[in-house]
Amino acid sequence: MEASSHMRKDAMRDGAFFLVLAFALRACHLWIVPGVLDSADAVGYLETARHLAAGDLWDIDPRIPILYPLLGALAHLFVHDYERASSLVSLAASPLLVIPVYALSRALHGRKAARIAALTVALWPWLVGYGSRIGPDALGCTLWFLAIWLLARSVDKGGAWLLAAPLAFFALHVTRAEGTVLMFSAPLGAVILYGGKDNRKLLRLIPFALISAALLGGYALFMKGLIGQATVSYRAGLVAHEFFFSANVPTLFAKTFIKTVFEVYPLMLGPVLLLFMGVGFFHKAQPRTGAANATRDEPAACHHPRTLRLELYVLYFAFVQWLLSLFVLSPEPRYQMSALVALSLFSARGMAIVGEQAAGLPWGRWLRTLPVAALVSSMALGNAVGVAAAYLSDTPPQPQEYKAAGEWMREHLEPGLVFTRKPQVGYYAGMPSTGPALDDALEQAIARAKEAGARYLVVDERYTAKMAPGLAPLLDPANAPPRDLRLLKIFSEYEKARIVIYDIRH
Repeated sequence: MEASSHMRKDAMRDGAFFLVLAFALRACHLWIVPGVLDSADAVGYLETARHLAAGDLWDIDPRIPILYPLLGALAHLFVHDYERASSLVSLAASPLLVIPVYALSRALHGRKAARIAALTVALWPWLVGYGSRIGPDALGCTLWFLAIWLLARSVDKGGAWLLAAPLAFFALHVTRAEGTVLMFSAPLGAVILYGGKDNRKLLRLIPFALISAALLGGYALFMKGLIGQATVSYRAGLVAHEFFFSANVPTLFAKTFIKTVFEVYPLMLGPVLLLFMGVGFFHKAQPRTGAANATRDEPAACHHPRTLRLELYVLYFAFVQWLLSLFVLSPEPRYQMSALVALSLFSARGMAIVGEQAAGLPWGRWLRTLPVAALVSSMALGNAVGVAAAYLSDTPPQPQEYKAAGEWMREHLEPGLVFTRKPQVGYYAGMPSTGPALDDALEQAIARAKEAGARYLVVDERYTAKMAPGLAPLLDPANAPPRDLRLLKIFSEYEKARIVIYDIRH
């Protein structure tokens, strides 16, 4: 009993320390690095938050999962600007990832590994950056780990956990499209963890399934009122439709697979986490010898008994997440966030083991700190580079030019429909926007803009020139047909990030 009490106190102290550290880093990043909407979906989340704050529930975009903009609407009660309010939602959600990561890692590999795992997610530059962005990625990652941790607890302990687990999965479901599939995948994960001798515990999946069905049923009725059709996930259906009916799916799927496995994963994990991950995966727990430690102490990382079922349980959900990301046909790291953090738990075990074994070598007192020192140094460097890039780079990492162009349009032009590939310029201009088809030639795009009644045409170098190459010639006003377009403004403050604004002649 005394040992258990000490373990709880240690866990609370550890959790509080890493939670404060994670929050401080993300708050500093939000304060120092100028934020800007960096995706088309970000505009959708802000518009949905605006509708919800106005009580306009039935005019929201059904493609946008509702939880993140709902939280943004609630934050708007205290912060007037919707963009700032929504960034504060990410700031609040991202540090909380420390708690379920610490809990899972401690159950898997012991306290030392758990502390390193919590330190990893607190410092990881990638997670720090997403901790202030507009989008559900930080919230979704935290809910991902919270859901699988609560599912394991609910099947093992029963009681109130049986309500908490389906609520967490449902929250993930209304945060990210893949949350729907993960919710349906949960029972198999529980079978992996508690099958065999703990089969009777699997009976607790019955209330989990009933509560989940009730939640999904209520959501389906809400969607029927919104779009006239009952569905548990409109966004997931769109992703599936695009995957199965898009052209060149096999080629795009292969490219996504190759880039994800051989580029995104090595780049996002980095050399330190990759180096120790092998140790964490393949080092066998050594039997303890001699007298037991004091009751307060846990086994060293290399002696901590490995729970194969729990490891497979975590890896199962990581595999499902990775597999689902391929169907988006995009290798963007944000789709891999949860799977990458799950793999880093094994890197934390590897660092803990190498540090312990180095203690027996000459200069062991210093050598045992090297793994964590390498982790902290590499991630501190990554954070510093990220901040410096926002100020020193010829082309900032986030599209600052979108905000500059949009604010100029708001101040100098009359409102009108904006024809552009990315909607951020229109958002900052306070004007609606529409866009070309990716394969439109220049004449087709101009005809489409006129047919839509667009007043302005905006072409940018960062994304449009690559995604809709038919519009790329308009980056040079000499290529603009004078009977259709009149030049209004060129923004060329950043290298390789020009924006050209035209008035459309009707």
